[in-house]
Amino acid sequence: MAARRFIGVSLFLALALVACDPASERQGKEMAPTETPETDPQAAEEVPEDAYEEAGIDAANDEEDHTDFEAGTSGGRLEAHEHGKAVFSAAVDGETLTLTFEAPLMSMVGFEHEAETPEQTEALNALKEAFRAPGSLVEINRSADCVPQMTSSGTHFSGGHGALEVEHVYTCDNPGELARIDFLNMGNYPGLASIDAVFVSDTQQAVRELTQSNAALEIP
Repeated sequence: MAARRFIGVSLFLALALVACDPASERQGKEMAPTETPETDPQAAEEVPEDAYEEAGIDAANDEEDHTDFEAGTSGGRLEAHEHGKAVFSAAVDGETLTLTFEAPLMSMVGFEHEAETPEQTEALNALKEAFRAPGSLVEINRSADCVPQMTSSGTHFSGGHGALEVEHVYTCDNPGELARIDFLNMGNYPGLASIDAVFVSDTQQAVRELTQSNAALEIP
């Protein structure tokens, strides 16, 4: 009876010592498993739409910026162009009158990529030929006595867009008499609504918008 009581007391004291042992407590903590919450990578990358709105960004806006560009004739420079419009310039240097005309092909033939069909090839060739012949671009008042010396007409493609590029050079015996330059055949191209035209010489300057109803650049 006394032996059983001694064994019971000894067992109680041993258990109490184990429970109070700091090393045992630390070991129990170190061995306890730690659960790590799983993370969904896709959910982590998603950004609420209201976050875009707070930042001033339209998350659903995927519209293409339709600012068009074309490569010009001077060193591959890029100039903004607008469908339905073209640019015409007349510059006098001494007795030389240089005329340049640039237009988006969309305004002239209805497309502005390189030809993909025989019909498109024919349309581009006909367009270049129509502006290559001397006297085909403009009519100049006779008193200036201007004679065509050189013409060039071609197309240029860049960045998914295309342009017609034309240059005509005249020699004028009386450049001071230049008073009016009429752009010819604008009515043949209904897609060409207007032309921004400019005239520059040592003594005169003029800026006009040519239209289907009035295609004359008058020089004051």
